[in-house]
Amino acid sequence: MPDPFDRQGLLKGAGAPLGKVALRYEAEDRVLLRVLRDQAANRGDHPWLIVDFESQITFAEGFQMSCRIGQALVRDGFGGSHVALFMDNQVEFFPAMYGTHAAGGTAVPFHARTKGLHLQHVVTKSDVSVIVVKDEFFQHLADLEDMGAVRQIVVVGETPAVDNLHGAAVVGFNRWIAGLPAELPRDLPNWNENALIQFTSGTTGLAKGVVYSHHYLYLASAILVDSLQQTEDDVLFTPLPIYHVAAMHFVGNLSLHAGCTGHLMTSFSPGQYFQQAGRSGATFSIILGPMAAIIDKRTKAVPEHQLKVIYCPPAPPDLERFESRFNVKVTYQGFGMTEILPIPARPDLLPGKTIGAMGMPAQWMEYGVVDQDDRLLPPGEIGEMVFRSLIPHSMFREYYKDSEITVEAFRNFMFHTGDMAFYDEDGVMTFVGRKKDRIRRRGEMVGATEVEIPVLTLPAVLEAAAYGVPSELGEEDIKLDIVASEIVDIPELRSWCERNLPTYMVPRYIEQRESFPKTPSERIEKHRLKEDTLNRPEVFDFEGIQ
Repeated sequence: MPDPFDRQGLLKGAGAPLGKVALRYEAEDRVLLRVLRDQAANRGDHPWLIVDFESQITFAEGFQMSCRIGQALVRDGFGGSHVALFMDNQVEFFPAMYGTHAAGGTAVPFHARTKGLHLQHVVTKSDVSVIVVKDEFFQHLADLEDMGAVRQIVVVGETPAVDNLHGAAVVGFNRWIAGLPAELPRDLPNWNENALIQFTSGTTGLAKGVVYSHHYLYLASAILVDSLQQTEDDVLFTPLPIYHVAAMHFVGNLSLHAGCTGHLMTSFSPGQYFQQAGRSGATFSIILGPMAAIIDKRTKAVPEHQLKVIYCPPAPPDLERFESRFNVKVTYQGFGMTEILPIPARPDLLPGKTIGAMGMPAQWMEYGVVDQDDRLLPPGEIGEMVFRSLIPHSMFREYYKDSEITVEAFRNFMFHTGDMAFYDEDGVMTFVGRKKDRIRRRGEMVGATEVEIPVLTLPAVLEAAAYGVPSELGEEDIKLDIVASEIVDIPELRSWCERNLPTYMVPRYIEQRESFPKTPSERIEKHRLKEDTLNRPEVFDFEGIQ
């Protein structure tokens, strides 16, 4: 039998096939607005989304609101337009998205905390004509110099006492949709049309707009229902923001496919996480690895809850102890990014694999690990992860108005993730780190997580960020930044690192910070940390202590 890895090109995914939920519609009919319409007909009175235990919307109410929003957009001449969703976790978010689709348009979620130059960038870059904005964020729009192509602002909540802003009409949300029929204003969109422009912060530069087709938006959550085996009896819970794809796919749209209820919180309260999950009756939750570490340290007493599975990539530093303490199964295998979801999340861990193992890519994917010349590497060798979908419209199609970046990402007919990994003899992929999150120090390659994970085992350390800074010896030195629950003795922390890390991983610089700048997915923005100079009193330089 020939070796499956002894070949040119990429490898064929041997993981999960498309499942029952993903395949229940013909490919051309895979549009989430159709799913919402059908759930409204079949489970209309069932709660779809509940926010902060205070506001909720059923499937029928969600569809009706979506229809009225679509009607308002078409009435006002914005059919087929780009519509920004500048909102928090709130019940109007998804109807605004699907109302945009009902009008034949493209939805553009904005980070709820964006303002200033970043807000200016996404407003003008995305070519939005309408902004649906939460009332408390309206002032951020007023502070801009201009709003590009924006011609209408719809305010959810208290409407400001102005009729116009930067040339755009201002109207209250309830007034905007009042009296409009709860029926679709036009035919459902096609599966291959644009549905979403999702801005991703990345690690460097200005945010890029990731363009979704309707089919990709549909599949991104349908495959999760199948892989996680969710049903209409499940209850989902997350404190993550729905303007980011993790909560969008794993809660908002997953609950739509499954016909179950999703609970959303507008803020993350680590010490209250399990209490809130218990109150919601949640059976499933998604959080991110750094959040789990903080939950563990901030939770004093573990309340009763019904959680069966927490999906938490990457795994908490002490996985077995976390599971035992909170009486819940934690799974972390799977891989996805805004642009592509090639390894669906698993409800159970693959046996015999180390922490960092992601699983096998799905059967509709080709994949590989390549060197700097895009040549496929053999099992066990570290390189950049690349993927190629075998199904039309099942990953992002471009970075909006960034043709050079798009071409670079798809060079040699494969999508380059920017993540480093290796695969084993079984074809299981294991994550190593970001391509740009590795530190070259005195001939050694150091993964940032190799420093961060051990430091996070210290009781006082809540978050840690290791990264490379320029060294006068060439290459880089390691800087370690921490956020802690108390003032940390930095020289003692350095001594601990010397005792617990290989010599070449011991950081030269250490700094305690009050907080870290983060992306919508709670990834620490290390490029912003690097902008701070090293010759500050807060930075301890241990040069000479080797």
